[in-house]
Amino acid sequence: MLQGILVLAVLVSGMGGYRRVLFLLCLLPIAFTPFSSARLRLHRALERALTSTPHTAALLSILAGFGVMLDVVMIAQLLTARLGSPVPILYSTGIAWLGPIWFSAHALLFLGYVVIDVARWSGYWLTQALHRWCSFSYEAPVSPERRRFLQQVGVLGAGAPFLLSLSGVKLTYDFRVEERELILPHWPPSLDGLRVAHLSDIHVGGAMNRDRLLRMAALTNSARPELVVHTGDFLTHREGDFDLPLYEALARITAPYGQWACLGNHDFDLPERLVSRLRQAGVTTLRNTLTTLSLHGQSLELGGIDFQVRGLGRETQSYPRIVQSFGPRGPLPRVLLIHDPRAFATLPRGCADLVLSGHTHGGQVGIQLYGEHTKNWGER
Repeated sequence: MLQGILVLAVLVSGMGGYRRVLFLLCLLPIAFTPFSSARLRLHRALERALTSTPHTAALLSILAGFGVMLDVVMIAQLLTARLGSPVPILYSTGIAWLGPIWFSAHALLFLGYVVIDVARWSGYWLTQALHRWCSFSYEAPVSPERRRFLQQVGVLGAGAPFLLSLSGVKLTYDFRVEERELILPHWPPSLDGLRVAHLSDIHVGGAMNRDRLLRMAALTNSARPELVVHTGDFLTHREGDFDLPLYEALARITAPYGQWACLGNHDFDLPERLVSRLRQAGVTTLRNTLTTLSLHGQSLELGGIDFQVRGLGRETQSYPRIVQSFGPRGPLPRVLLIHDPRAFATLPRGCADLVLSGHTHGGQVGIQLYGEHTKNWGER
């Protein structure tokens, strides 16, 4: 059903010259095949686990219809995400997160089934190997009750990641101030105790509305920062004036030494307009540039680097090249703002005293593959 809806949506979009048609065509085999597989397996497991009665059949039909309705919402949000005037109802409170949560739930469900399949096949081949090694050929009688129990456990096991993920959804906008004391080896004593507020990945739009933005600004001011830095992804991927509340909120943030920023991967739809609006709100954007501030009578170098498109090793050369364009490193303390922390592995050693990044939203985990760069990160 979902595949059919997507194919129809792609055809309609193609007739209108919609530029994300190719993207959707790639999603069909890559993303939505596992999506549909997880849904089908869950539905079959529920059919087997529940006693077959007219009431349970009606319940399954209702659940299937509800699932199709959420499919339609998810696809509609995907198709309209970059429109200049997004459909308000799709991004209203309570609906904006339906699509992302629905897709993530199926991704986790599919992952759960993969884990179960791997464990099942591993157990089967291990049992066969033990049987051959022990020359033991005893076959236990099949128990319908045992089989039904295992089926029910399988449904719960596959759905466990989804349930665990939902347990944290309500915390997505539970803003809080986390204070950290950083000890830097070569930091000048005159800047000891400097209060820096670090904000990142605001992603205005959708559920990140005006009320939440103003609360963010109020919490930032309550921390009494002397310097405020932003490490990108101010926007979502939509155009239009949805971002106006962002600038209202940023303009309310006060810090003696100002607000400074770099751009993230979501900030390049209309970057010049974004930079201009940030400037009007009191935020200076550093685009592959280095500036010198005077704080407490001490000079501090502050640099900002645009997000660099990853792929084919291009970012491996681009970040060091930009840092080298700043010129030789002098005796002044230096702080760099870079959206993507994966850039750490490519930076020249000793290029900064502190590098601040965002991008991971506080919960994504990556595996560091650059072994030669994993030592002495604290020196950067």
